Amino acid sequence: MDPFNEVKEDAYNSIRALESIIKARPSGQPPTSEQQYDFENNYQELQEIYQDLQQALSISESQPAKFNLSDIDISNRKSVLLDLDNRMSQLQNTWNTKQYRDVTTMSNRISQDGGSGGVDDNPFADDAGGSGMTSYQQQELINEQDTQLDDIHRTMMNLNQQASIMGNELEEQGYMLDELDYELDNVDNKLQRGMKRINIFLERNKETASNWCIGILVVVLCILLVVLIIA
Repeated sequence: MDPFNEVKEDAYNSIRALESIIKARPSGQPPTSEQQYDFENNYQELQEIYQDLQQALSISESQPAKFNLSDIDISNRKSVLLDLDNRMSQLQNTWNTKQYRDVTTMSNRISQDGGSGGVDDNPFADDAGGSGMTSYQQQELINEQDTQLDDIHRTMMNLNQQASIMGNELEEQGYMLDELDYELDNVDNKLQRGMKRINIFLERNKETASNWCIGILVVVLCILLVVLIIA
């Protein structure tokens, strides 16, 4: 099997995946960490596939008869590599410049507002009536604030989720403590009933022991009297 054709389709699949990632990213906004990771991972994979294609082309050029390739086939494959190289560069440039695509529109809108409404219409205007920040700097500041707000929102969501988990765990532990308290009450009641029975048993045995002692003393006195009389 021709090694070039084995990896050619993988390269174009990676390009389509990168185009989908770029399309899913909002224009004028910086990428999220997940989007940045997906793009870099897929782009690195595309670079590796491109290197494999270059190696496959070298093999094909060195042994064209083995793969039944003509000079036209070799030329077409070089064109494929050139196309891939151009598209890789376009993808990288598009990813890096997309967040600034709406800066021109924003700049025009701010300029129009500043020209018609004066200084008060531009929140970034300085005291002298001029613009204290360029439109690019204003957009950068807005993007940075949006990113910080998104980070705060994600942090609050995580804290809320953790608080809910802790609340559920505390509720379960409360149920367990209630069950333990109920079982301890039952054990205490059983112990009290047992102590009452033991006390009653001891009282009864105490009266019986006293009667036996009196009886033994009476018998001993009788024997002593009989001995004295006989003597």
